[in-house]
Amino acid sequence: MHFFQTNLKGHRRLRWERFWPASLINLIAIIELLLTGVILCLEFWSMITNIRYSFFFLGFIASFISIITWISTFPLGCCCRNSSRCATYVLILHIISIAASSVLLYYDISFLRNPYTCLWPKNLCNEGLTNLKFFNITINASQNMHWIKFTLIKIQIGCAAAMIATCLVYILIYIYTNIRVYAKNTVADPHTTIELGRIQSPPPPHWPEAPRESLADSEF
Repeated sequence: MHFFQTNLKGHRRLRWERFWPASLINLIAIIELLLTGVILCLEFWSMITNIRYSFFFLGFIASFISIITWISTFPLGCCCRNSSRCATYVLILHIISIAASSVLLYYDISFLRNPYTCLWPKNLCNEGLTNLKFFNITINASQNMHWIKFTLIKIQIGCAAAMIATCLVYILIYIYTNIRVYAKNTVADPHTTIELGRIQSPPPPHWPEAPRESLADSEF
């Protein structure tokens, strides 16, 4: 029985490798890498433009989760393409990445609706955010909003939405592959057939019957 279960798992692994679109997964990882880099740059640039009306480094937090996601996605296109467990782990990361990008998207849209809302503590909003430096770069903390910050936030909204869409594509690929792998769960060999976990033994062998004696031979 253990042999047949092992054979079934091996068959599923082969089917997973057959239906898993490795090239498309690599493309998804590359897109996520590029989007993460753009979001990081936009967040850094936005904070330099005006830190008073920033959102608690949400862009950096969302980008950190996205970095873990695309790093874990790349092996699924090469060395782990036949592992459904790795794909499930990356699926969880993509769901978390969707949540992080959704939070970033929500606060960016809130900024466009109320651009002069300071989310820092009151003492920092009033006088604490003055003459700040980050890596020897002076950060603007005035109450005047530069027009370029609105442009940066709009671009970041587009990148966050694209990240969510890319993660959804991965989830759809995962669901589609599972359907294809488990739709026909049949393993056949010369002796037994395993179908949906049920073992069907072959019919008993047919032995030829001994020839019957004729009536003429039995009388003598």
